[in-house]
Amino acid sequence: MKISILGAGAMGSLVGAHLKKGGGEVYFVDVYAQHIEAIREHGLIMELEGEPEPTTVFMDGAATSGSEVGECDAVVILVKCNEIAEAVSANRSLFSKDTIVITLQNGVGGSEVLNDYFDEDHLGRGVLKSSANILAPGRILGRVRFENSPKGIYFSPVNPNSPLRPRFDALEKLWCDGGMPAECTDRAEEYIWNKLVDNVMYNGIAALLHLGNEDSAGHEDGWQLMRELAREACEVAQAKGFDLRLDDYWKDRSGRQYDRSRVKTMHYVSALFDSFQKHRTEIDFINGAVVKEGRKLGVPTPYNETIWRLVRVMQDNYDNKFSPE
Repeated sequence: MKISILGAGAMGSLVGAHLKKGGGEVYFVDVYAQHIEAIREHGLIMELEGEPEPTTVFMDGAATSGSEVGECDAVVILVKCNEIAEAVSANRSLFSKDTIVITLQNGVGGSEVLNDYFDEDHLGRGVLKSSANILAPGRILGRVRFENSPKGIYFSPVNPNSPLRPRFDALEKLWCDGGMPAECTDRAEEYIWNKLVDNVMYNGIAALLHLGNEDSAGHEDGWQLMRELAREACEVAQAKGFDLRLDDYWKDRSGRQYDRSRVKTMHYVSALFDSFQKHRTEIDFINGAVVKEGRKLGVPTPYNETIWRLVRVMQDNYDNKFSPE
C-alpha cells in the first residue's frame, strides 16, 4: 500500500515511521524543508519514551510537494485543522478517485472540512492518543500511546459501511505490525471527544501563557480552570450521546494536580509553539468546537468561550503586542 503522510511534522513522522516499520510504502510531504531534507538524506531518528530507537527509519520518499510523490492508495492528513483546505488544494496530485483519506488532527471538525473534497466512503477520521516533538530536523521524541490508553490511534471511515473498509483495516494492521497499537473502530468519534477534553484543558492556556502543561496544571488556579474547561467539554459530549463523565475522566486520566517539584519531563503542546511563532492556532477546532456544539445542544460553555475568544484576540493582534523600549 502506497501511503503519504501530508503534514510530516512531529506526529506525522511518528505515525508514518510506524507504518513504514509495519511494511507500508511511505512518503512524507511537509513544507518544513530542513526536516524533509534530513529525513531524505539520513532517515528518521526516533527516541521513544526517552530511549533511542536502535534503527533509523528510512522512508520511500520525503518531499515538500505532493507532485514529487504522485497518487497514493491512502493519505494520512496531519497538518493543523485550520490548514487542511490549503494543504489538500496544494497537493492534489496525491489523490486519485480511489484514494482513502484519514484525518488524525487534534480537535473536532477536520473531517467536515474534507467533506468538500472527498465522499464519506473514502474519508476517515480519528484521533491520536500519542505524542511527539521535533528535537531537530530529522529527529523526534515520542511515545506510541499514552499511559492511560490501550491504543495510540483510533480511527474509522466516516461511513461505517464503506465498501473500502478493508483498506482502513489494512492500515490498522500496518500500524500494529510496526509497533504502534491502533484500532479501526466505529467508536472513533467518541474517542475524538475523549481526547478533546485533554486539548481544551491545555492548549488554549498554553497558547496564552507560554507555559508547559505541568506548570499550568501545577498552579492551583490553573488546575481549577482546567477542571471547569474539562467539565464543560464532558457535558457537551454527554449531550451528544457519548458516555464521558467528568468523574470517570478525572479518575482514569488526570485526576490529580501536578506536583511541579516531581516533574521530570515537561510537555509543550503545539498551540504554545504556534503562539510563540505568531502562527494561528487550532483554537476554533478545540475550545471553539465545544462552544459551537454547546450552542447547538443548549449546554452553557462560558469557560471554553472565554479561552476561545482570548486566543482569537491574541492571534489577531500578534503584531500589536506592547514591547517596552
